[in-house]
Amino acid sequence: MTPKERFMKILSFEQPDRIPLMDFGYWKETIDLWHKQGLPKEVSSTEEVEKYFSLDRGFETNLINYWGDNGPIGILWREYPVFSKEIISETDTTVTFGGEVGLIIENKYTGSIPFQEKYPVESPEEFRKKITSERFNARDEGRITPEFPGMLKRAKEEELPIGLWIDGFLAWPRELVGIENLAYLYYDDPDFVHAMQKQHIEFIKDYVKMALEKTTLDYACVFEDMCYKNGCLISPQTFNDFMKPYYLEMIDFLHQQGIKKILVDSDGNSVQLTDWLVDVGVDGHYPLEINSGALPEVIRERHPNLVLIGGVDKRQLEMGKGEIDKELDKLPPLLEKGGFIPALDHRVHPQVPMANYQYYLERKRKILEKYGAVL
Repeated sequence: MTPKERFMKILSFEQPDRIPLMDFGYWKETIDLWHKQGLPKEVSSTEEVEKYFSLDRGFETNLINYWGDNGPIGILWREYPVFSKEIISETDTTVTFGGEVGLIIENKYTGSIPFQEKYPVESPEEFRKKITSERFNARDEGRITPEFPGMLKRAKEEELPIGLWIDGFLAWPRELVGIENLAYLYYDDPDFVHAMQKQHIEFIKDYVKMALEKTTLDYACVFEDMCYKNGCLISPQTFNDFMKPYYLEMIDFLHQQGIKKILVDSDGNSVQLTDWLVDVGVDGHYPLEINSGALPEVIRERHPNLVLIGGVDKRQLEMGKGEIDKELDKLPPLLEKGGFIPALDHRVHPQVPMANYQYYLERKRKILEKYGAVL
């Protein structure tokens, strides 16, 4: 099978020739440490690490607009041109940025989440000024980067599935105003929240139409991070009032455009969230963070037809071979039910020795070889 056929078969609960061997990437600090443990210096990004360890290309690496370190961005997402970001102060370990982005304190030496003290949007007036503007003209041809033709050439030559990144309907307003402010706005100014959602759904539609003029799209990954360790950040009523209508509209639109499968990304304990996702027609969920209680066996029992990706506890790779073996021994019952790609439940962190990661890959490869039928 081609990588595209293999991946899309799994998303449809059909039998592939084999299960892809993939993970979710690597923190920069991890790669830097692995350079001291035998990883060649020229291997410096997620995509290069995937190649070095002979992994399948990750499904997030195949997104045309992913903004992480997973390779080039093909068609720029969110605002264009980007909001201004100016250095206003600096210490030995941090840099504070101001400007249109708000006020952000970033660590100089780690990939840790920056501290956002002020957000890009603080009022409906500022929203109308900054967001409902030419910066969010999704059809602006300037969004297409010089790297995009090369990305398409590779996808065609290697017969890869092609995906699309979409900010979800919690993720996007949170990006604009912050989660605490958003929690108040649900009660204090619901019209403002709906205005942000309506702008976003129209941006998604225009962006998808423009992208489809350049390439086919097989699947979409919706970023949410809607949960923390004890459950969802919002109530079912808040989801139903402020997110469900837009999810239904978006998924119907994506299907009409030929985008077959919709996956939603959320860290944290997402067991309850999966109920809401299934209700609006989402096809799959990842990364199933074990430490927070998003156990794949629990979600599979709850939703037999929801595709699951992830669910391997990254913390166990800090330990020894015995702990890694024990973690991987839980995979066969899940693999037998189909619709499952086992992967670490987040990026590989710096506490994982490269030798442990290599052992994990060897063991997982042997397990996956037992599943799938050569057609």
